[in-house]
Order: sequence, then structure tokens, then C-alpha cells
Amino acid sequence: MPRRKNLDEQITKYFYTAKQAQQKLGMQRDKFNYTVKARGIERVPFLGGYGYYKKSDIDRLAEEIEAFLLLGSETSFQYRTATLEDIDDEIELAALNFGRKQAEATREARTKFLKANPEITHYLFNNERLVAAINLVPLTHNAILEFREGKRGWLFETNQIEQFEAGHPLECIIIDLMTTTRATLDQRHRYASYLLRDMGTITLIDWAKRGVNIATIDACAGTEDGERILKRAGFAFLGKRNDREVYHLDLDQSPLPLLQSYKEILAEYRLIH
Repeated sequence: MPRRKNLDEQITKYFYTAKQAQQKLGMQRDKFNYTVKARGIERVPFLGGYGYYKKSDIDRLAEEIEAFLLLGSETSFQYRTATLEDIDDEIELAALNFGRKQAEATREARTKFLKANPEITHYLFNNERLVAAINLVPLTHNAILEFREGKRGWLFETNQIEQFEAGHPLECIIIDLMTTTRATLDQRHRYASYLLRDMGTITLIDWAKRGVNIATIDACAGTEDGERILKRAGFAFLGKRNDREVYHLDLDQSPLPLLQSYKEILAEYRLIH
């Protein structure tokens, strides 16, 4: 038994399963099988005939794909607030993440929401291609309570949407945080990081200068990756509703470095006003 445990540990240390390798490269099975065969990446069988792939081979291929996507420079990245003319691009990104039918079902709501509050949606482009997006929506308190009980974000009415204005603490939800699936898993994480970084250093700072007080942010995790991102950002788990895990972040209590400049500038605004 100890020998088998030691073998399992060695395999885990140096090899990916086929599924792990596919996730690392951001590929479906058929494309993955074609790619490893074309690149001469060896499938290594172990006990039971299961196939494994050397981490060094898969990691090297992932780096090559990433370098191709980045074109060797981060200067091609552009962050900005969405406009109504961008809805088609957002739907395409949603279709990659959730499927065409579900994405199209949200088109009307995405349009109405953006008309109701033009500052809710923010994009990251790479070489003019939309690679990440986030919808941060301020809602009335009663709507927030509904969200915590499992109501999905795009089902709210526009009269429940508030504005990013000074006056009272805002309670917000994240409806979608999406990255393109046409990239490796590592690159998708990097796109999400760039998007959140720029939102923190550009949009949040602008709001702080205007006295916009975001008190809380709630979000739901429908995937393990989403759950990991929220936990890493300091969101507290509130419970499970309708097969989705609900998380909550209190900005005043959060030590997240991304929020520190926002909170300092907002504090200065309060002193002046």
C-alpha cells in the first residue's frame, strides 16, 4: 500500500491526466488529441492502462500558445467601459462560456441593463478582440436579498438597478465574469486578473473621486474556477441556492490590495464633502 501511494504521488508530481492536460491547454478532447499527436507529445501509460502526459511537455506547449496569443507584448491590451454597440461582442463571449442559446436569451436583458446604467459593464480587449468582461450591477436592497436567495442576475427589472452616484452606500452584484475559452487556462486566469486590475485602478478610482461608495458585492459561483476566484478575492460563502454558491464581500472589511487606493480616495472625498 505505501509503495502504491508513493507511485501515485510521483505520477501527480510529474504528470497530468488527459483531462488535466486538456484544461491546461484550454482544448476540447478532439482538438487536444490532434494537437498532442501533431506535436509528438508522448502519452505515457501507467497502472490500469490510463494515459498521462508529462507536465513539462504540456506546460511548454501552453507557454507557446500563450506567447502566440500575447504576440510578445502586453501593450495590445485595452480596458474600457462597454457601450450598446458592443453587445454583439459580449454575446459572442457569453456564447463561448454558456452556449449560444443561453447567451442569446440574455441579449435583451444585457441591452436593457446597459441602457438603465451605462457604467455596469467593463471589457478587456487583446489586439481588438474581446477576451474578458464583467458586469457589476448596483441593485436595491430588496433585489440584493432576492439574489442571495437564488434569483439570477439577468432576471431583475431595470427599476431595481441603481446608479453609480454619491449619496448612499451601494450594494452590487457580479452577474458574469467571463473570459474567452479560446485560450489556455493559465491565459484565461491572466485575462481575468488584467480585467480586475484595470477595473480597480481605473474605474474604481474614478468612482471614488466622484464619491461613489460601493459597500458590498455579491456573486454566485457556478464552476470550481469561479469559486476559487471569489475565495481568493476574500468573498465569504453565504450558502448554496439553486445549485449555485452565493458569496459576499464587504469592502470596508476587505484587506484586498486592489481596493486600498479606492478606499483611501473615497475617504478623502468624504472629508472634503
